[in-house]
Order: sequence, then C-alpha cells, then structure tokens
Amino acid sequence: MCVDHHGPLGEFICWQDNKSNHQADTQDVSLAKNTLEAVQLVRLGARAALVCQLTGLTKKVVDRLYPGLTGRSSPSGQVPFTDTWYMRSNQRKLHANVVWHLYKNLAKNRHSTASELISVYQAYKQIVGTPLLTLTRVFFVPRLIAINAWYEQTCDHCTMSYIGALGNDGSTCPGCAEYFKRRCRNCEDAIEYRRVGRWKKFCTHCDTQQKRSKKRFTDRLNNDYSEA
Repeated sequence: MCVDHHGPLGEFICWQDNKSNHQADTQDVSLAKNTLEAVQLVRLGARAALVCQLTGLTKKVVDRLYPGLTGRSSPSGQVPFTDTWYMRSNQRKLHANVVWHLYKNLAKNRHSTASELISVYQAYKQIVGTPLLTLTRVFFVPRLIAINAWYEQTCDHCTMSYIGALGNDGSTCPGCAEYFKRRCRNCEDAIEYRRVGRWKKFCTHCDTQQKRSKKRFTDRLNNDYSEA
C-alpha cells in the first residue's frame, strides 16, 4: 500500500509497492497456469520427470498430483533418447509423422511447450482413434529432428513431405511403404497375404512375366556365346 508522503520520496515508495504487487500477481498467474498444465499432462499419462521439465514445478509438488488425479503414482521410465522404438514398424513411423505435421501447424501459434504438447497429443488421439504413441513418445518426435536422427524428405511415390531416417532404397514415406508392402511394385495389384517369410514385391502375374523375360535374356546370351 502507498504511504501518505508528498514529493519524490513518496512517489518512489508508491511505485515500488505497485511494482512488488504486480510481480506477485504475475508469479501467481504463472504458477496457476503451470499447475493447470501439469494437471492436464498427468491426466494424459505424462511421467513426473517430464511434467517437471515442462512446467517448472518441483518433483515434490508434481508427485502429489498423481494419487488424486489418477489413483496411482507416476509411471516409471525415462524419456526416449534414440529412434529405435519408432523404427520397428511402418505404423509407428506413420504415427510419428502425423504428430510431426501437427507440431508444424501448431508452432505458428507460439504456445508454451507444455500447452503445445497437450494440444498435439489431444489432436493426435482424435485423428488416429487408437494411438500407438504415448504422450512421452509424442513429445520426443520433434527431438528426432533436433538430434539429427531423422530428416525431412519427399516421398518418391506420393510426393508428400515426411520425416524419417536416411535409407539406401530411395525415399519412401511410411504410408507408401505400408501400401507397397501388400501391393505389386509394377502394377499395384494386391499381393496375397503371407503369414511367414519375406514380403513379395510383385504379384504372381508380374513375377511370372519378369522370370520369363529374364529367362529369354539368359537364353539369348547363351546362344550368342555358343555361336561365338
């Protein structure tokens, strides 16, 4: 509260009081905002360490949220640091790309990191229905780019941009890779599903045609060699 003084000293004291009150109000608003974000993160399945990292709240405070909100303690485990888990299937890579595109669209709105993650994860769950990525896996997707594990590329087949590790077989996005996994690379007809063994690249008809062409080419070479 301002003291009843006249002159420069009184004005300075009043200014200091107002400044202190404003700083206290700002800190209270920031704390409330961080707490609300922590509550949302906990409900979405975030681990305590990640909640602390994103909101700035202490681990003691965050740990108290879990029993009341979820009925259990924080999930165990650490934040991923490699792309090993994502590389195990085309579906995981495809879901990671859905998340990446969501991040790209939300980056323009300049949300806080916690708010951005919450928005991305909620949108991701609505889009895919059954999510393969946990909130922690979603959080790590943009870091795959930051650590130079994955790069933005253009698919040779659908021309869509996607992120993935550099390969030796051209540039194929996870969606096309999954599509061609069950389609002929030549005519794009469906390939019969096989429970075991390697996936075929060509349907029965195209495979037969290629074998015949190869045989004719081999026979021609043999004839040329025998005549020489």
